[in-house]
Amino acid sequence: MASQRSTTSRSRSGGDERPRSAGLAIAPRFAITTTLALGLLLIGFAFVLLDATKGIVDTAVTESRDQSAVALMQYSRGELDYEQTSTSAQRVGEDLLRAPVEFTAGDRDGEVGIAYVVPAESNKVALLAPEKYDSGHPAKKLYALFFTMTALVLIVAAGVAAAVASRVSQPIKTLVDDVRSIANGNLAHRVRARGGGEVGQLASAMDRMVDSLREARDAEVELGVREREREVALEVQEALRSTAVGAPAGYDVASEHVGSSEPGGDFHAVVEADDGAVVYFICDVSGTGVPGALVGAMARAYLRSAFKEGGELSETLKKVNRTLAGEVRRGMYVTVLAARLDPGTHELEVASAGHKLPLVHWSAAEKAIRAIQPDGIALGFDKGPVFDRSLSTRRVPMDLGDRVLLAGTGAVRVIDHEGDQIGEKRLYKLFARNAPDGADEALDGLLTALEAYADEEPFPADVSVVVLGRDALA
Repeated sequence: MASQRSTTSRSRSGGDERPRSAGLAIAPRFAITTTLALGLLLIGFAFVLLDATKGIVDTAVTESRDQSAVALMQYSRGELDYEQTSTSAQRVGEDLLRAPVEFTAGDRDGEVGIAYVVPAESNKVALLAPEKYDSGHPAKKLYALFFTMTALVLIVAAGVAAAVASRVSQPIKTLVDDVRSIANGNLAHRVRARGGGEVGQLASAMDRMVDSLREARDAEVELGVREREREVALEVQEALRSTAVGAPAGYDVASEHVGSSEPGGDFHAVVEADDGAVVYFICDVSGTGVPGALVGAMARAYLRSAFKEGGELSETLKKVNRTLAGEVRRGMYVTVLAARLDPGTHELEVASAGHKLPLVHWSAAEKAIRAIQPDGIALGFDKGPVFDRSLSTRRVPMDLGDRVLLAGTGAVRVIDHEGDQIGEKRLYKLFARNAPDGADEALDGLLTALEAYADEEPFPADVSVVVLGRDALA
């Protein structure tokens, strides 16, 4: 026998993620890197410049000292006269004055110079070159100067680098904020970062990624809701399963409900009426999932209660329709195929409230089948007048060995691997082939044939089947 299909919901588990250190932001890193590189370059440049400048200074001092010695020698020989060009003189020592002069003799005629005069010795000229020249003092000044300028350049460069880095990194920082917001689950967030080149491409790619993630999340949520609805529908459907009811003496009955991947409210049931009759009925419910299952549960409760009271099927269905029509929403309906067996007269009263498949009667005496299809519209379409006028019943005698088939429309919607439905004619032929063997055998043969036709594919709709037969030996 085919069994009710079941599915298990899938769950996802995620591993623990350790937070990674963010480190320095882009702007500080850019500024520090730029400053260090520029600093190394300036330091190298300073050392080269200092070395060259020190050489120039040393050469200049040496030449100045040599020229002073030559001028002193010429003056001592009387070859170098001068005249003071200014009355002011600057004291450079306790007994020494310095004054600007202009040479008036020799090869230095007209040349401007400086005379060092000792006033205490009758203005004796002392154009003396120092015996030792300390070149370290001006070099220290040069070092201080160059390092000061280097420091200033570095400070300015660092400021410029920081400003440039801040401007350049702003789109990246905005992207980081966008990613953080998205990572926190805000898939409605739109990327705010704007820029050309790679930044613009990355922002566009992130927007597309967020759209895909949002669609995937919505699909996952919808799938989760559908899975939950399916579970609820299966639970309701399980409650709709008919409990075993013994067949009247001389009769055998077999029934089966095979669920599909989209469970709904289709069901079958058997009720022993208070007047001794037994009512077999099968129902198709519009819609699937929880709505269909709930409508099916409601219809089953009303029908079982009404059939239990006994009486003719037409009156029972009219009463149920008036109740159900006020309960179900517009567009929902329930079809019913009911067969009321009177064990005393061995006669079936058959009624159809909009059920698409007829009751199929196999006559053992004639070895043939016939379809019994009374008129009627589905429960819930009309609150009374139209339903009451359209409903009719048929009576079918149950001779020895006869069998009847009640089936939901899911039985004729079974498809093969090419998508072709099995249809009513094939279903009737399958029943006719297996009916002579008894109710259980007929049901087993019918369902086995349906499974073979589907080639192990799931049924597209619920399949409910009831086979009732009169024992040939009764």
